[in-house]
Amino acid sequence: MFVEFGKMADVFAIVVMTSLAGYMSSALEFEFNADFVEDSGAANRIVAGEYLRTISQELPAAVCFLHNDVNVAEATELLSDSIEKFELLSLALLNGNQDLGIVGAEARRKTIVKIENLITNWEPVRDAATAVLATPSDADAVAIVYASTKPMYDMTYQLLVHLEGEYANPAEILQSDIMLIETAGRMAAMTQIMAYDACRVWSGTGSEDLVADLERTMQTFQASMLALRNGLPQLGILAAPTPEIAGALDAISADWDVISGELNLVIAAEDVTVAVMEDLYHRLAEKLYKAEEISVLYQDYSKRVIN
Repeated sequence: MFVEFGKMADVFAIVVMTSLAGYMSSALEFEFNADFVEDSGAANRIVAGEYLRTISQELPAAVCFLHNDVNVAEATELLSDSIEKFELLSLALLNGNQDLGIVGAEARRKTIVKIENLITNWEPVRDAATAVLATPSDADAVAIVYASTKPMYDMTYQLLVHLEGEYANPAEILQSDIMLIETAGRMAAMTQIMAYDACRVWSGTGSEDLVADLERTMQTFQASMLALRNGLPQLGILAAPTPEIAGALDAISADWDVISGELNLVIAAEDVTVAVMEDLYHRLAEKLYKAEEISVLYQDYSKRVIN
């Protein structure tokens, strides 16, 4: 069941204000007086940064399910895709990629250093993940991936905040649109945080900290769904601005009761079957795809003509 929206709004407000702290002040220094938002690829860069943050959690979740022989086909596909996407997007942010709408190579030295540092730290994770693809029972490779989960999340998030600050010029993208993209992108990452935490706890390699993280993530995910669908005026978040976005948000919330029920079984240390875990992982993968679709819809919405 959904938790009361007022309580969810309070949780969401804390999360969003924390995430915006790194770039909001500089963005608000601009006065928007243009007739349109110039499409220079700013939104695409931010969405690419969001995807990297999501992949940092998608990869260890897939490794955990594959290593534990749960939903092997889907875990294999997601793991393979996450390796390929991380390579593609990190290089696109560095060098540009016209096909992805990322116009030109990154020009600012500080940003280049951050991207190059991320790529350097990614390489051993990529190698370990590739080893798990070849041999899912490789415990050493699995341990490397598990150990990377938080550091890679932190590193991709720091890069994302930097990109949001760098491209927060209202001549390129509005601050309110950055907030929408940020929220949708965070939802995508949270689907995989929940998958990873649940898998580790269920497989007997979790901890009290992972259980607490899972509970927090469930609460924040629900709050994010409600905020984007219904609006949260105190944070400047309007209700879904187009029928297509509204429909996508309705779709992402459609089976949340089922997912949260399965997650609560894991948290309660019930005797959760492999079949339940397979269903949970599949549903969270579907949520991942839908949240990424919503990020792209907000990306495209940010390029609208401003009247």
